Amino acid sequence: MGIMKKITLLLTLLCTTISFGQIIITELADPNNNASARYVEIYNISSSDVDLTDWELRRWTNGNADPQTSGIDLTPIGTLAAGEFAIIAANGTEFQTVFGFAPDISAGTGGAADSNGDDQIAIFDASDMTIDIFGVPGEDGTGTCHEFEDGRAERASSVTASASTFDEAEWNVWADSEVMGCTNHTLGAQDVVGIFDPGSWIGASSDPSLIASTSSSVFTPGTTSVDVTFSVNNFSLGGDNVVEYIVDGGTPMTTTMSPISVSVADGQSYTVTLELKDASGSLTPQVIETVNFSVASATDVSDIATLRASAEDNFYTLTGEAFITYQQTFRNQKFIEDATGAILIDDDSSVITTMYSRGDGITGITGELSSFNGQLQFVPSADPGAATSTGSLVDPQIVTVAQLVANPENYESELVAISDVTVDNTPSMTWDNGTEYPVTQNSDMFTFRATFFDVDYIGQTVPTSSTNIVGLITERNNGSYFITARDSNDFPATLSVAEFSDNKDSIKIYPNPVDNGVITLPAIANNNSTIKIFNILGKEVASTRLTNTSTTLNVSNFAPGVYLVQLLENNKRISTDKLVIR
Repeated sequence: MGIMKKITLLLTLLCTTISFGQIIITELADPNNNASARYVEIYNISSSDVDLTDWELRRWTNGNADPQTSGIDLTPIGTLAAGEFAIIAANGTEFQTVFGFAPDISAGTGGAADSNGDDQIAIFDASDMTIDIFGVPGEDGTGTCHEFEDGRAERASSVTASASTFDEAEWNVWADSEVMGCTNHTLGAQDVVGIFDPGSWIGASSDPSLIASTSSSVFTPGTTSVDVTFSVNNFSLGGDNVVEYIVDGGTPMTTTMSPISVSVADGQSYTVTLELKDASGSLTPQVIETVNFSVASATDVSDIATLRASAEDNFYTLTGEAFITYQQTFRNQKFIEDATGAILIDDDSSVITTMYSRGDGITGITGELSSFNGQLQFVPSADPGAATSTGSLVDPQIVTVAQLVANPENYESELVAISDVTVDNTPSMTWDNGTEYPVTQNSDMFTFRATFFDVDYIGQTVPTSSTNIVGLITERNNGSYFITARDSNDFPATLSVAEFSDNKDSIKIYPNPVDNGVITLPAIANNNSTIKIFNILGKEVASTRLTNTSTTLNVSNFAPGVYLVQLLENNKRISTDKLVIR
């Protein structure tokens, strides 16, 4: 029994050792003249492929004993084949500009790929075990053997396995300051044109290799060409040494220069096969790399209601006109609304460069439908161009707090107004950004949130008496809804816009919603009774006098959407209701 236990323990330790020997960090980069080009290079030093699902790259900062709470998920890399590299860059766009090919992960600033040279970096596997590490956790790297500020740390060529504890003898380090007593630490800041070589390591195989990629696997509609970038190791391009490439099984072409530009069209998928060749043809063994990508196509939708009801993560073109109710510089956001609904345009990449004003109409905007923290958003893929109309200021829909509480999703991103409400100023006596204020109407309560940046009412006193509020309905944290004012004018003394009543006895129009283009109007004894119909922009689109018998009205020429119906007696408004035309 004792012998069996020893054998089991030996096998466990052996398997653990093999696991540790799979993936190593081979380069850490903090270029002296371009901090945006920082990256971490990892390498599969084993003879087996490794699935990096749920693996992470983590960083310790400022001498902390624990790493940052949010590491870089390596899952997008997928399976890292034996002898292959993966690059995790802080800024993928800048990395590709500097080094000529896209990284495997563009991680963003502030994380493990964005070290300023005095941090510790480690790879953790899916079971949260430390696989490989650079530096000593709990020790600020400044002035130590693991400082690579404005420089580079490269794994020594003699390394054959990963290490869960740092051994400075396994690293060649360059930095802008000299540290005495280290085995391989060299004074000398390094620029991007210097010794940085992502995708290559002095300890890796000397066999020729080829790495190819595109900046995305799915490109936006309207893309006309895609660059396939490639890099070659241990093989000098020129003369008879070329990269042969074939697009979708077509005619072979050759090049010695990256990138390869491929003409593309919407709704199509592409396969580009690249191979290293010399004067004799294919190498032995063959060195082949395949890149797959596609270009999305956009589906036409006529209005925002149809857009909101569509499947997320797909592209759409809103063919109808929608009007800007609010915009801000933060993420280049815009709220747009038409007669059927509203939606937030989230344009963090500043795809839209045309300058608009509130009330401008936009027609034909294309983008991807998605959501963030529950709020539906439209991420544009192209600039829709000049406004198709101007000055169409959308009147807010007057609603009750009870309506907002009962169906907040129905009003998401819409401009609404609530009247005679009381604001609880307990959270703050003044309007403060990011602060939430309970709003009460009768016994119903909703929440006002000062969400938007640089609005002019921030710092002003919260009303202590009954007030009116105009604002946009936003959603946060997957289910928390708020009303948010756009400026100080959104606290009007009176509301001069039409009210949508919930009094179902006010106007007996049927059917409602209407699908067949004809509505029946009620019989009214008063000969001075009139029905008026307005669109969501407040424009009167129909008017007819009622009689003592029910009559019909043809609305087949009305665009689908929500309309306001008013009953007037002797030109005095008696009631108001909502009409939905589908």
